[in-house]
Amino acid sequence: MAYSNTTGQTTINVDQLISYAFRDAGKTAEEMTPEYIGAAKQALFYNLQNLSNRGVNLWLLQNQLYGALTQQQQLVLPATTIDVREANWVYVQNIQASAYLPLDNPYSPAAFDLSPTLSTPATSTALENWFGSSYQQAQSVYYVGWNCYAPNSTQTYNFVFEYSDDGINWFNKATFPSITMTDYQWQYYNIPITDPHLFYRLRETVNPTFSVRQIVFSTSQQVIPLARLNRDDYWNLPNKQFPAVRSLQYWFDRTIEPSMYLWPVPNNDFQMFQLIVEKQMQDVGSLTNQIYVPDRWLPCIQAQLSHKLAMQLPAVDLQRIGYLEQQANKLFQHASDEDRDKSPIYFQPNISYYTR
Repeated sequence: MAYSNTTGQTTINVDQLISYAFRDAGKTAEEMTPEYIGAAKQALFYNLQNLSNRGVNLWLLQNQLYGALTQQQQLVLPATTIDVREANWVYVQNIQASAYLPLDNPYSPAAFDLSPTLSTPATSTALENWFGSSYQQAQSVYYVGWNCYAPNSTQTYNFVFEYSDDGINWFNKATFPSITMTDYQWQYYNIPITDPHLFYRLRETVNPTFSVRQIVFSTSQQVIPLARLNRDDYWNLPNKQFPAVRSLQYWFDRTIEPSMYLWPVPNNDFQMFQLIVEKQMQDVGSLTNQIYVPDRWLPCIQAQLSHKLAMQLPAVDLQRIGYLEQQANKLFQHASDEDRDKSPIYFQPNISYYTR
């Protein structure tokens, strides 16, 4: 007996979803006019976006890192952010290095000095287009970050994070996407492979030289959860600019341009926040695109589209519409029940935060 011996290789695009939905509604391929196809794409878009109203969609959760400066009250989040599910304050620690590299670049120490004002930029040279540090004992780096120096415009960085155990032979540990930043903007990344080494460096791969206000190779894993405030609690705070070493609470403003407001506000420039955010569903796109849902949700999405089209298309039997509605509801329940992390659930009062 022959089997495919493959998984995840079957792809269903938008055109196939719409064609199947028309057949479910009792229509033939000849009846699929451009007008009906356009209406089907719109219905599919509505169905996908409505999934965000049902609760948490696990495949839309993303782990994001943000930096904040002294007295920074607001973190502006992407417009595609639906909600902040979790928020942690991350301790930023640049452990004392035995040397800052390259040794012949006088700016090397300034790149790692954790200067309170970020006032001294560091500029690389064309021959050694990187900054790094060495340690007497091997260290694990859990987060890498840098603060942009671009007083007059913007700066584009194309960094790789590399390690060495002899200072001569360097190996890639992480490649970061190209990013264009503004002056004093922080960018942080989590390093998934954290085996310890004696040397680390941040190297530019495109520009002949680069400048930064600060580089962080954080050797700490310490994170502290932030408590979530509602709108009334936040607006009733008597001093929203009260400073502290770290923020304790936040309010997520769920507007079309979402933002996260911190309290207390940071009293230093080395603040990192780890967020678990829920993103919006991706657009339908062209007929040849696939939709961004797990395969286990495809039967549900297909059934919902079939029901929606059956209600809109002319001369569709009412019994067929009722049957398709039942199928859509049943398959939605199946997919919804399965879309969970399956960890044990228990309930207890949460009295760990002082919220006012």
